[in-house]
Amino acid sequence: MFAQFELSHKTSIQAEYRYRETENGDLQLRFFEDDFRPNLREEDETKSIRLGFRHAFSPAHNLIGNFTYQETESSTRDQPSPNIDSDTKGDSEARSGEFQYLFRSNDVSVVGGGGYFNINSELDITTVVTPPPLTIPNPLPPPPFIIVPVPPITTLRKVDRDREHTNLYLYSYLNLLNNLTLTLGVSGDFFDTPSEALPDADLFNPKFGVIWNALPNTTLRGAVFRVFKRTLLTDQTLEPTQVAGFNQFFDDATGTEAWRYGGAIDQKFTESIYGGVEYSERDLTVPFSRPGGTPGELEWDEKLLRAYLYWTPHKWLAFSGEYLYEEFNRDQRSGDGALFVETNYIPLGINFFHPSGLSAFFKGTYVNQKGSFDRLDSTGTFIDGKDDFWVADAGISYRLPKRYGFITVGASNLFERYSQ
Repeated sequence: MFAQFELSHKTSIQAEYRYRETENGDLQLRFFEDDFRPNLREEDETKSIRLGFRHAFSPAHNLIGNFTYQETESSTRDQPSPNIDSDTKGDSEARSGEFQYLFRSNDVSVVGGGGYFNINSELDITTVVTPPPLTIPNPLPPPPFIIVPVPPITTLRKVDRDREHTNLYLYSYLNLLNNLTLTLGVSGDFFDTPSEALPDADLFNPKFGVIWNALPNTTLRGAVFRVFKRTLLTDQTLEPTQVAGFNQFFDDATGTEAWRYGGAIDQKFTESIYGGVEYSERDLTVPFSRPGGTPGELEWDEKLLRAYLYWTPHKWLAFSGEYLYEEFNRDQRSGDGALFVETNYIPLGINFFHPSGLSAFFKGTYVNQKGSFDRLDSTGTFIDGKDDFWVADAGISYRLPKRYGFITVGASNLFERYSQ
């Protein structure tokens, strides 16, 4: 539920309530189709309230902010082997507040702000191990042996996962020339947690980006920046999420430090055809727990290449074609399922838009992948594999009059195709 109220032409407030309840089995994507946990069951219930405001001191000066409160209850049940049962129950309370100041002028624009995030979370882990029965000789045969059942062993453990994070940032956008925009920024992250497996961090993150319209129809982009992956409530933040068109925040593990380097060219060929090429690399320092629970770090790297071509022959019709290449190289001590992955994607799509508000889309994506993968039942042993397949997505949508909303029906992976 969402509501917004304009107190005056300068000030507005808003409120939002979200409720989400999920029940699922093992949703982790792994390469081998039989590599899953058939007995895993997860349940989550999340409630969140968000209050926000915006005040314009003048057309060039604005202040925005929001405050969020969230409660989560979760439970996980699993039977990883016939004689082991695991049950985990978790409760968490989270609060966050963010402010942002925006200044705009013809030559310089500034975005500055900060936030505070506090999460109090506790896990109760119950593990029941049922040893196999004992077989002992019978002193008075027959039978020659007696089977003696062994009572199960129950282990209870509490884990605190409290986290506290403060961030500050300042981004400046300098229009040095009519066709050149320079991004200079910095952010600071101050992360604190009592968890022994996740280290504290105080990090200084420089940001640099440039957008140059070298020709009327040609744009060059480049960026270098570092980012710290923190816990975000409802996966939202006021901090700018990209630098010169390059995304900053990925679904990395909490506490990950990452540098990203990228360059791109965007080209408009005609009034209806435009395309481009983008390449970037990410160097990640990922926290992980060593045997015994002591914190450690992993060095991962990723390479990302994207080429695209869009064509709109008619105002009702649009075609898209893309090529994406991903290469992941990970530490052998912990690769989160893979030591090396190389994936090629070719998405081809068609979109239809009618003035009545009716629209439809269809996209087919060819996937070719190879790599060295870790299986659930292995102990650090990686197995090579490769496969290719098509995935189809489709949907129809209707835009309600007067911007009242959309009604959409669609399906992802329409033909239930997946890697073998």
